[in-house]
Amino acid sequence: MGAPWTGPGLTPPDRSAGAPRRWWPGWARGGGLALAYAALVLLVAIVLAVLPEDVHQRAVLSASTNIENLRHAPAAVLLLSAFVVRDFAEVLLLLPLVVVMTVCSRRIGRLSTVVAALFGHVGATLVVATFVAAGVRRGFVPHSVTTAPDVGVSYALAGMAGLLAAALPRRWRWAYVVGGLVALVVLISVDTDFTNAGHLLAFATGLGLAAVAVQARRSPSTPSP
Repeated sequence: MGAPWTGPGLTPPDRSAGAPRRWWPGWARGGGLALAYAALVLLVAIVLAVLPEDVHQRAVLSASTNIENLRHAPAAVLLLSAFVVRDFAEVLLLLPLVVVMTVCSRRIGRLSTVVAALFGHVGATLVVATFVAAGVRRGFVPHSVTTAPDVGVSYALAGMAGLLAAALPRRWRWAYVVGGLVALVVLISVDTDFTNAGHLLAFATGLGLAAVAVQARRSPSTPSP
């Protein structure tokens, strides 16, 4: 009988009775969730790209988490906006999203990764919307912002990028955290857009979850009685 396959980049198949044989590249292990999410966003982007321009714009606006939509259908737009991109160029964000989401899923866990994406997307959206609404009421922000398009995966990506700190070696972790925060602050200073403030909030939220994940790993497990 030959030796089990141990070729580079492939995991040996599960040969137990009834188990399906799967040949996954090593780099793709744990990336099923990320690939599924990216594929769905890509599919939506392709469908929107082939629609007439006016229909495309209406579809994006109907899924946007702007003030008007959040007042009338908050749950729906918070969900839909995470799967819609404003234009096809934003599809490029799916590459870092897949990488970050896969690493977080493998090193920290799928549940923690989904929580970071969810908190990043929903939390940053609601906080930014609150400040925008306050600014509109006080006259600091133009009323047109309340119906502006606001969709995409960037808040979810920023949340998971913050969580990624927990997956990094300790000697690189602080450099990554400080570098990420400084880069986002500089971005806000260059372009004072509420979206950039949302990215900072989402990243900080992910960092908070990363701190929890690191502390959980350090805590000794409770011995069984």
